[in-house]
Amino acid sequence: MNTPTPRTDGEPRAVVIGHGAVGALVTALMAKAGWSALSVDRADHTGDSAGILHGDITDPTPTLRGELARADVVVVAIPEQAAVDGLGTIAAATGPRTTIVETLSHKSGFLDKAETLLDPRPVLSLNPLFHPSLGWAGNTVTASAVRAGDTAERLLTLIEGAGARVHRLSHEEHDHVVTSVQAVTHAALLSFVDAVRRLGLAPVDLVACAPPPTRALLALSARVLTSQTETYWDIQNSGPPGGDARRALAESLQALEAGVDAGDRDGFGETFAGLGIWLGENLDPFADDAARALKTLLNRPTDSDDPAHDRRTR
Repeated sequence: MNTPTPRTDGEPRAVVIGHGAVGALVTALMAKAGWSALSVDRADHTGDSAGILHGDITDPTPTLRGELARADVVVVAIPEQAAVDGLGTIAAATGPRTTIVETLSHKSGFLDKAETLLDPRPVLSLNPLFHPSLGWAGNTVTASAVRAGDTAERLLTLIEGAGARVHRLSHEEHDHVVTSVQAVTHAALLSFVDAVRRLGLAPVDLVACAPPPTRALLALSARVLTSQTETYWDIQNSGPPGGDARRALAESLQALEAGVDAGDRDGFGETFAGLGIWLGENLDPFADDAARALKTLLNRPTDSDDPAHDRRTR
């Protein structure tokens, strides 16, 4: 069995359930601050220099239960269903003052049960709105608390100290805003790739002839497709937020198709102009962002042996 990162007197003892991209990111942040941070993962990391405890929160060993009992904070960084299934173990093994932190993309399924099952423990809900490979600096993390606590606030201070912006909202607001936005974005990207495939276009010709916006969409789609399926399934399978997002996307495409089929050039122009007006003062800054991103994309190396092409660095 591995041992946690050595503890600095007075710093919390943390157990991080899940050593995927998010779990590893949080563990590293805590360890850097001197917290005792133990990672737990279902995958066998034998030989891993990080020393990760092999364990499953849904089928805990006595060793895992013991680590949970000693923890000041438990971070749940695993897919939603496994997190919900592990709630009973967390409730049974941890003390009433243990802070529970979850990092799910969709909140209500876990938090609706945790609100009573984990009472009176402080419960903090986080969602890093970025791929962990990008790091904390300049990115946003949403935060909401079922019950606040000093350890939760200390963790948020660490996150802000790493350069991230913490945006506080309720978990109901999170699921309405964040899950909807993520669902419609990912649905649009997946549908874009599927539509291109349905058109019967050979990838070699598509890439060779793709204008910069198409290359950007292909790059964003590839970013999704090289990540964990579970993350995107949890967002799409989030109930009303995901369903409403996909329906809105489908209705938008149907309206576009109906207008073009009817030859409604004026209606198309009004919609085009209206969308720009809706973006308001964000329109020009986003256009500038696109110009910079596209220049970077067009200037990227083309040698497939270049280390920059390794998706672990993206």
